[in-house]
Amino acid sequence: MEWHSHCSRKVVLVMASMTILLVDDDVEVLRALGKVLEKAEYEVVAHSSARSAMEDINHGQLRFDVVITDVCMPEVNGIEFLAFLKQMFPSVPVIMLTAFGDWGQFMDAMKEGAFSYLDKPISKRELLDTVRRALQAAPA
Repeated sequence: MEWHSHCSRKVVLVMASMTILLVDDDVEVLRALGKVLEKAEYEVVAHSSARSAMEDINHGQLRFDVVITDVCMPEVNGIEFLAFLKQMFPSVPVIMLTAFGDWGQFMDAMKEGAFSYLDKPISKRELLDTVRRALQAAPA
């Protein structure tokens, strides 16, 4: 968010576009979640694997305010990706999504610093509410 003062008595809040890094190996889920987020006026950078997202991050090609990632993915799973993200960007909120709720995975995600751990299928409202809370919790 940026604050702009147009005169000494009036302050106007301008919302800068927030970017969400969205990672899921299920391309249909990736498209569906991406559409929901874009309709809510977020900028979405989508990757179908954690490895490709990590490569772009390592090359300095990504800027994002929140990450939403699947837990169960081939090559690099969501918990490993979360650990990578928290090492690189400790203050960026990471929302974990899973179709296979598992207490052990939940505990691992929370220990690694996940902001939230949500079950698929997820409603539009729950997704957008969680993103909004994550953005509010993130340091400016």
